[in-house]
Amino acid sequence: MGTETSRDEVTLGEAAASDADAVYAIGALCFSDAWRRETVAADMARPHSLYLCARRGEDVLGYACFWFVADEAQLVNLGVRPEARRQGLGARLLEAGLAAAEARGMASMYLEVRVSNLAAQALYRAYGFAVQALRKGVYDLPKEDGYIMARPIPLPIQENP
Repeated sequence: MGTETSRDEVTLGEAAASDADAVYAIGALCFSDAWRRETVAADMARPHSLYLCARRGEDVLGYACFWFVADEAQLVNLGVRPEARRQGLGARLLEAGLAAAEARGMASMYLEVRVSNLAAQALYRAYGFAVQALRKGVYDLPKEDGYIMARPIPLPIQENP
C-alpha cells in the first residue's frame, strides 16, 4: 500500500520554476519592498539559490530563499501567507534551509531582519542566530534599520557546566 497524505498535511520541497508566481504573491503579501515577479523568477534559476516551498496540496503557503556562496549561506527571504502563520511553517522552512546549508558544507548562515520585526528575531534566536551588526536605514517603505544576524553551521554543542 502506498503512502497517503492528508489534504491538510503541509509538505516542504524545493520550488519549481512554475512556483515563481506563488512565491512572488507571498512576497507581495509579506514585504512592503517585495521583489518583482521577474526578479523572483530570475533568482530561482541561479545556481547559488535554493527556494523551498511549504505546500498544502497544490497551494503554496510559504517559501524561503537561501543563497550559498563560497562557505557562507544567507537566508534572503522567508515569507508565510498571513492565514497560515503561527503554525510552525517558518520554523520548518528555516530548519530545511539550515540542513541544506550543512549538507553543502557551509560554515555559517547570515540574514538581515528589520529592527521592528520582533517575531522573526525571536524565531531566528531560537535557532541560534545572534545579532552581529546594525545596518542603518537599509530598508525602505518605511525607512528602517536592519540587524545582521548570523550563526555557525552546524551549531556547536553546548557543554553543561
